[in-house]
Amino acid sequence: MPSRFAAPFVLLVLCLVSLPQAPAQSGGVPRIYHDQSMGITYFYPQRFTPEQFTPAKLDSTQACVKSGLAGSSATPVGTSAFVVSSIGSTCPKVLQSAAANLDSFTREQVLRQLKRYGKPEVTRDATHYTIDGHPASITIAAVRHPAAVDVNSVAPPKMTYAAKACMLGEVPDKHSKASIAEQTKQIVCFDFTTAEKDLLPEMLAFTVQFDGGSLEPLVPGGILH
Repeated sequence: MPSRFAAPFVLLVLCLVSLPQAPAQSGGVPRIYHDQSMGITYFYPQRFTPEQFTPAKLDSTQACVKSGLAGSSATPVGTSAFVVSSIGSTCPKVLQSAAANLDSFTREQVLRQLKRYGKPEVTRDATHYTIDGHPASITIAAVRHPAAVDVNSVAPPKMTYAAKACMLGEVPDKHSKASIAEQTKQIVCFDFTTAEKDLLPEMLAFTVQFDGGSLEPLVPGGILH
């Protein structure tokens, strides 16, 4: 896969190492992020510190991926982060290829995301679903970090868990003669990384709303069991 897909991964790394490390906050009103170009509103917990990436910061990447928001939350276990991004019509071949097979796309990308830590494994293979009529797919993976040899250590190996969920920006017209890939003008993706295994399902349940649509969990809990 060309390096032009590296933007969400790079932003996740930046989020993990450079965003302000705020203490966790429980409950309260969620933060709200609206992206007019993506046509979505995203709701996430207050404990995640947001950073919106402006076009000026993205010009140097020369990538097909537009990233609009990143957020992180630090705990004694480690830092959890997410990035919201999209692929648009500026890269039609990339867009149509991903739209034609979202399952393969999310699988390949989440493994690429984790390779910097070690040899990743898919823990939940690509699962296809719909969110408010929009076809979507998610793949979940994990990687065990290589550790220095210490025969006296009783600490468990460090793990990083990740997920990538992508959905088509449009609800396909079943009566159209054009294929779903040909109808697609945008793909919206969410990348998640965390050191806390139990936190990942909570992150996947953050709420999203397509413009004019209903509030939905990003990933319905039922498909993960």
